[in-house]
Amino acid sequence: MVTRRDALKSVAAASAAATLAASPLKKIRTLDLIHHSHTDVGFTDMPSVCRELQVRFLDAALETCLRNPTFRWTMEAMLTVDDWWKSAAPARRAQLLKMVQAGQMDAMAMPFNQAPFMDARQWQQAFTWLPADVQKALNPRVAMQNDVNGFPRAGAVGLLDRGIRHLMMGINVDSGGVPFRRPSAFWWRMPDGRKLFVWLGDHYGTAYAFFEEKGWQKGQPKGGTANLRAPYEGDHLKSDEASLRTMQAHLWKRLAKLEEEGYAHDRLILSYTNQWRYDNDPPFPPLAPFVVAWNKLGLQPTLRLTTATDAVLQMEKSAGPTVPTHEGEWTDWWANGDASGPREVTASRVAKRFIAAAWSPVWGPPNDSMKRKTSDMLKDLCLFDEHTWGANISISHPDALDTIAQYTEKSLLAYKPMGHAEWMLGQRARLKFSSQPEGTYVVNTAPLPVSGWAQYQGITKPAVWVEAVAPHSFIRIDKPAEGTAAAPTVEAGPGGWPIAATWPGMAKPLFQGAPGGLIVVSRETPATRNRLKAEELAHVRAEYGTTVVKETPHTLVYTQTFRHKRLGAASRQLELWRREPRARVTVRMDRLSSPAPECLYLEFALPVEGRLPRFSNGGMPFTPYTDQLPGSCRDYYAIDSWAHYDTPQGHWLWVTRDAPMVTVGGPHTLRRIKDAPQDSHRICAMVFDNFWHTNFVANSHGLFEFQFELAWKKDLPDAGALAATLTSEPLIVETPGLAATPELLKSLFTP
Repeated sequence: MVTRRDALKSVAAASAAATLAASPLKKIRTLDLIHHSHTDVGFTDMPSVCRELQVRFLDAALETCLRNPTFRWTMEAMLTVDDWWKSAAPARRAQLLKMVQAGQMDAMAMPFNQAPFMDARQWQQAFTWLPADVQKALNPRVAMQNDVNGFPRAGAVGLLDRGIRHLMMGINVDSGGVPFRRPSAFWWRMPDGRKLFVWLGDHYGTAYAFFEEKGWQKGQPKGGTANLRAPYEGDHLKSDEASLRTMQAHLWKRLAKLEEEGYAHDRLILSYTNQWRYDNDPPFPPLAPFVVAWNKLGLQPTLRLTTATDAVLQMEKSAGPTVPTHEGEWTDWWANGDASGPREVTASRVAKRFIAAAWSPVWGPPNDSMKRKTSDMLKDLCLFDEHTWGANISISHPDALDTIAQYTEKSLLAYKPMGHAEWMLGQRARLKFSSQPEGTYVVNTAPLPVSGWAQYQGITKPAVWVEAVAPHSFIRIDKPAEGTAAAPTVEAGPGGWPIAATWPGMAKPLFQGAPGGLIVVSRETPATRNRLKAEELAHVRAEYGTTVVKETPHTLVYTQTFRHKRLGAASRQLELWRREPRARVTVRMDRLSSPAPECLYLEFALPVEGRLPRFSNGGMPFTPYTDQLPGSCRDYYAIDSWAHYDTPQGHWLWVTRDAPMVTVGGPHTLRRIKDAPQDSHRICAMVFDNFWHTNFVANSHGLFEFQFELAWKKDLPDAGALAATLTSEPLIVETPGLAATPELLKSLFTP
C-alpha cells in the first residue's frame, strides 16, 4: 500500500529528476558554500576596531551554530581565534570546541592573510600563534589565504611540516592576477618533493553573485562602523520558490559558462562573505535556511553549506587524481604595496636584525622571559607584514584623520618591536659583560667572520674598525686596527663617481656602471590611478654633481649629491673596503610631498651578463622566471635581502638592508612582463611606490635612507649567511671592570 509519505517522496523525486533533466550543466552537480568573514586588519576600520569586530563576529557565528544545526562557519584567521579565546569564559570556549568537533565550525591554519615579507623566524611564529593545547584542540587541517595574490614556498613548507596538506586561495585580482585559470585545483610540489593540494578559488566574496544578478548593497558606503550592519532576512537570497527558481536560472548561466571555459569537475567550491562591506563583516544567519529551502525544492545543483576543510577534502577526493602538478615560488602581485611606507619597512627590518643579534649564542641560552618577549615582538612584526596597509580612503583622502589613524596603528607594529628588540639586545650585552675585565669589546653576532666598522649604540663616538672577528664571538680592543695602503683599482665616470672597482684575484670588477643611480617612474599629466598604462610613464634619471673623495686607513669613501625635481636634498655614498672585494652604498633623499603616482628605484649593475640571480624568501631560495609558478608576478620580487649570481669567475652578492622589493633588468612598472629580461645583470631596488589606488599608505615623504652591500667571493657556500653578516652591526660594549650591582643585573638587565 502506497502511503501519503511515499507519494510525497515520489513527487519530490520526480520533480528533482525533471529539474535535473532541464539543467544545462554537464558536469557540476554539487556546490559547496563556505561562509566566513574576510579579515583585513584595517582597511574598513582602525586595525584595533577590526580585531574587536572580528571577535564579535566569531561570537555571533558560534551563537548561530548553537541555535541552528544547519549553519556552518569557517574561522579564516587564527588571530581572531586567539583574541576571542583570551576573552572568552571557559564554558564559552567549550562550546566553540564542541562546534569544531561536530564539524559546524572550522579553524584555518594561518593567523591572517599574509604579505610575502616574513623571514624564517616569523614563519615559525605564524604557525604557533595559539597556545599549543588550543591549537591541538582546534586541529586545523587547511590553510586559507584571501585577497593576497601569492604565497611563499616558505609558508607552504611550514604547512607541510605541521601536517597541513591543503591551501585555499581567494585572490583579489585588482592590480594583480592568478597564476592559472580559476576556479581550479592543482598539486603544488615543493623542492623536497612533498605536495600541497591547492584550491585556486574565485574571489572570496563572489558566491552571492552566482545567485543574484545585481548587488543589493549597490550605492552603500564601503567602510566605517557606523555603516556596519548584517543584512536582514529578505534583503537577498530570499527563500520563496519564485525567488529560488529565478536564482537557479542565474546560477545555471554562471556555471554553464564555467563549463564552457573548461571546468571539468562534478563539484565547485564558492566562498561567501556578508554583502554589506565584503571585508570585516559579520555572519549572515539566513544563509542556512536559504540552502535548506533550495535543497527542499530539489533544485540543481545541490547546495552544501559546509566548512572549508570539508569542502577541500571532498574536492581532493573528487579531483585530486586528475589535476596537474606545478612547482615554483608563488610570487605576489600585491607585494609592491609595501614600498609605499619605506621608513616603516626599514624599522621592521632593523627589528628583525636586532632580534637575530639578541639570539646569537655568544650571549648564552635565552630564558623563558626572553622567549615570551621575542614571541610578542615577532607577532607584531607578522602583523606588520599582514597584507592590509591602509584605509579604504588612504589614496582618495590621504590626510584624513581615519587614514592617518589607521597607518599610525600599522606603523607601531614596526617601531614597537624595533625599540624593544634593541633594548633586549642591550640587556643581553650588559649581562654578558658584567663580569668582564675593564675594556672595550666588540661582539660579532653574525654567522660568519666580520671585518668593518663597529658603531657605538646611542653614543657619539668614532666608529672602531675590526678585522676578522670570528662568528658569534667577541674580542677586546687594546689598540686601533692598523690600516693599509692597499686599494682596489677604481675606474671613475662622469663627475668622478666610480663605475668599476677591481681587487686582486678578480677577473671582473665588483660592479659595472654607477651603483645607486636613481630612476623615477611617473606620469607627468593627471590620470586615474587604476587606468594608467606602462607606455604612458616616463623614466627620468637624476642629475649628479661632483664627487668628493675621502680616504681612511681601511676604506675609500666617495660622496656625491644629486638632483631630481621630485626630491629636495639628496646624496649617495660609496665606501670601498681596501683589503677585500666589498662595497657599501648609502643613499639619502628627501622626497617632496605629492600624492601623484610614482615609483622610485635605485639601480645597480654587476658584470654577470647572461646570468639570472638567486633570491630567497622566508629562507627558501628560488630563481626568478625559471623557478616560479607560470602566471605569478615577474615585474618585481619580495626577497629576504639578497641576490646571488653564481659564475665561473666567482660569486657576486648584492644585499639590501632596507628595501626588500627588487626588479631584475630595470623598472617594470605596470608592464606585466612574462619573460626574463635580457639585462638580468641589472638589479633595481624598489625603494618607494605610490601607484596603488587603495589599501596602502599614500604620499610617504621626507628624508629616506637606504643602504646596500656588494661583495665578491671566489667560493660562496651560503649566500644567506654572508648576507646576514654583511647587514649585521658589530656591537661595541664598554665595561669599567667593577663589580656589578646584583639587584640591577636581576631586575634591569635580565631579559
